Amino acid sequence: MMKRRNFLTYSLLFAVGCSSPKLTDATAGEASVKRPENLRLAVTDVQGLATLEADYGPFKQVLEEVLELPIEFFPVENLVAAGPALLASEVDLVFAGPSEYLILRARAEAEPVIAVTRPDYYSVIAVRADSEIQSLTDLKGKTIAMRTEGATAAHIWPTKLLLDAGLKIEDFQTTMLDDDGVNALVAREVDAWADSNSRHARFVEAAGATEQVRIIVEGASLPNDIFVARSTLDPLFIQDLQKRMVDNQTKLLEAMASTPANGKYQLSTFISAADDQYDELRAVYQAIGQEAVIQ
Repeated sequence: MMKRRNFLTYSLLFAVGCSSPKLTDATAGEASVKRPENLRLAVTDVQGLATLEADYGPFKQVLEEVLELPIEFFPVENLVAAGPALLASEVDLVFAGPSEYLILRARAEAEPVIAVTRPDYYSVIAVRADSEIQSLTDLKGKTIAMRTEGATAAHIWPTKLLLDAGLKIEDFQTTMLDDDGVNALVAREVDAWADSNSRHARFVEAAGATEQVRIIVEGASLPNDIFVARSTLDPLFIQDLQKRMVDNQTKLLEAMASTPANGKYQLSTFISAADDQYDELRAVYQAIGQEAVIQ
């Protein structure tokens, strides 16, 4: 059903973020580190245990070896459901997109651990190849398929692109279609489709729609994905976690990128996660009138 945009309406508890511990050159002494008996891992954009196992099973196995800890998956129902889980100490480590990070940081006191670079990570907006639409301003009065509310590359940033082009929120309609955006576009159920460049390429190829879809705009590079930790974990353990992941990033990232859903990480690296790396995205929330979501 077509509908006007409804921005994030998820209700999370509490506020205020904490400063993140920095990477250290040496792991803290094992005797002084309070290590959990196991580590519960969530991925914000993956729903269901079966999908988690399929997409992140190899990564989980290598991470267990690196951390010398058993790891169990914690499935979440939506992009921000990890917030209440962090607050309730039901999950310890969360792999999140940039938008989810801002929410988890503000509302769940999530501690940045490691950022995962995403070379060539940007938003695209596409139309049918035979469409008369040539620019973003031509989307006034049109309907745009996006992925899901709060998705950085497939909701928040495309909205910024539209606003930067001079459109207002009321000038266009959106419908959140998860992975069905390209199918809806080809079937003429929507006028345009917004997603990340990597997902766009993957879904267009899977739908056999290469000749039927045309990109009209590519956005600027987006902030990195990020691992965050439960704030009540021992800070020395978080430092140890950071160092082990950085020291073993080659095999961890190879494992992550080994599944079809994660090919986007083939050229990724682990880098120190700094909160100010996400200030530009914070500005986007302000520009679209949604700054309360990340406060």
